[in-house]
Amino acid sequence: MDNISDMRRVAVVDLGTNAMRLAIGEGSADRYTLAKYIRYPNRLSQGMFSDGMLKQHAMERTLEAFDDIRSLLDGYRIDMLRLVATSVLRTAKNARQFVELVRGRTGFDVEIISGTEEARLIHTGAVDGIDVGSRLAFVVDIGGGSTELSVGDRDGIRAALSVETGAVRLREGFLHHDPPMRDELDAVLSSIDSSFKGTFERIRALRPDIQIGVPGNIGTIYNTLKPADGLAIEDLKIFYGELSAMSIGQIKSLTGLEADKADILLPGLMILIRIMDSLNTGRCYLSQKGLLHGLLISLLGETY
Repeated sequence: MDNISDMRRVAVVDLGTNAMRLAIGEGSADRYTLAKYIRYPNRLSQGMFSDGMLKQHAMERTLEAFDDIRSLLDGYRIDMLRLVATSVLRTAKNARQFVELVRGRTGFDVEIISGTEEARLIHTGAVDGIDVGSRLAFVVDIGGGSTELSVGDRDGIRAALSVETGAVRLREGFLHHDPPMRDELDAVLSSIDSSFKGTFERIRALRPDIQIGVPGNIGTIYNTLKPADGLAIEDLKIFYGELSAMSIGQIKSLTGLEADKADILLPGLMILIRIMDSLNTGRCYLSQKGLLHGLLISLLGETY
């Protein structure tokens, strides 16, 4: 690629439960740069988990974000565009109606991907963002509505799993007091155990060598604690003891997090601790890449 005209440029959008993210990548599947990245804290799922319906204010907020993306992309030459939605539209009863709203307003076609495909794309991005060497990597992405888990290396994926339990889903479903009450925290743990039943056995049987988290909830925990050598389970449990007694306002003051990240830090941490405890993984390392990068690699590798 000697000049800009020879360079492939692709754009991807990840419409998640808590936020929507846009990335524009240039180059090839094995060598690319990120030309643009924007995160929109739209929380499309707000109020959805009570009855399964996307609410008008959340849909309008998200449509406005799509308007912004459309205007931004008009300033770029884009060879390929892929917009995917994950857990929030996998489970919303009026997901198809919302997809039609997006198409009618912006012309964008939003693709609702399966949890398995999401896990595979996350794994592709994660192992591109950290050197796993010859080790078998267990990759975890704790999202707002679901958690994706995979085991594999740079050459292949042996398992790709998705559990419809995430930090926003747990926050809205169980944590109604601020700070939460003990019975609410117990209910969160019971829900996690029930949701992940059978999943841990499948992961354990593959005997991965290293656990890796990706940007999102695990990235937020990582950036808050700033560990020298991965997130140690002992440190996470100490952090949980502190966090579970705090109000959301206190968490914001302690961490400097935005509101849409501060209120889901605790349930995301609870999922991570339960996973590490159940699989007896002492540390979780962080890759700087995840779903968006997996999407970019996938598009840049296509022949067109």
